[in-house]
Amino acid sequence: MQSFSNSSAEPPRSPDEINLLEYLYVLVKHKKLIIGVTLAGLVLGFIAALIMGPTWVAEAVIAPKETESPNASSLTGLGALGGLVASQLNLGGNASLDKIDLILESRDFGAKLIDKYSFLPVIYRYQWPRLFRKYWDPSHNNWKPTFDQPKPLDMGSYIKTKYLKKVKDAKMNTLVVKVQSKDSAFTIHLATMYVDYLNDYIKADIQNDARENVAYLDTQLVKVMDPLLREKILGLIANEIEKEMVVSKEAFKVVDPVYLYKQFKEKKLFPLIFGLGMFLITSFITVFIYLFGSVGKARETASLIERIKQELFPAHARKRQ
Repeated sequence: MQSFSNSSAEPPRSPDEINLLEYLYVLVKHKKLIIGVTLAGLVLGFIAALIMGPTWVAEAVIAPKETESPNASSLTGLGALGGLVASQLNLGGNASLDKIDLILESRDFGAKLIDKYSFLPVIYRYQWPRLFRKYWDPSHNNWKPTFDQPKPLDMGSYIKTKYLKKVKDAKMNTLVVKVQSKDSAFTIHLATMYVDYLNDYIKADIQNDARENVAYLDTQLVKVMDPLLREKILGLIANEIEKEMVVSKEAFKVVDPVYLYKQFKEKKLFPLIFGLGMFLITSFITVFIYLFGSVGKARETASLIERIKQELFPAHARKRQ
């Protein structure tokens, strides 16, 4: 009977062994405190989300115009002259989805947009109100002489990075242009400018190319005497004139015009983050107080705590020795 008792007895625990049930007991014992603080964290997160406010989003869906490009086939009929013409001209059609996306990514486009609409004061008034009040002269409606204007390309890069978002759908051949900020008026204003100026920018680019192509083809037409070649060149000239006319109204199709709405997408995480953070902090502090308190500690726990203190404060431990 004695041997049975000895064999069934639990082996003594090592001083280095951690009893997780102790910590679980501490957490359960203080469950009301932990739950209360966690709920307080959820409420604080919700209040923080309300204070931060929504994010205003203005978006438009655009698509490139679908046009035929007979220019490549026309060039093949020019023989050796076709290679010369192709090297001198930009005979592409209207702006493609990739070209529109590339233009929106350009710092130069953003800089020209800000300059065209005199948008720099609006950006400063919204983003840096203190600097705006310091350097803006309302009596003359202009910057004060002490204002050091930023480089246009830097500001073009800034608005693209800070406010502009794009979603390209190659399958549907569409591009969603989004502008996001905390202010609804600023958001809708900037998004409208982006769509309007993008149209003007691409339209001017295509029309300038078409005019230059027509001028160059006219000079080639004077030099060519062969009737067939002249007919081909006249066809190219007609195509360029048609291309200039096609974009005279709009450079791309606006599938959906600029639409403004608000979202709490990022703010919805605030209650979760605050609640989880308060839960972890409270749990840690509760266990910490239990371990480093002075009442009711097991011998192995006290030994372990002593070793922790020695590791954390080696100079103090040597002084005690």
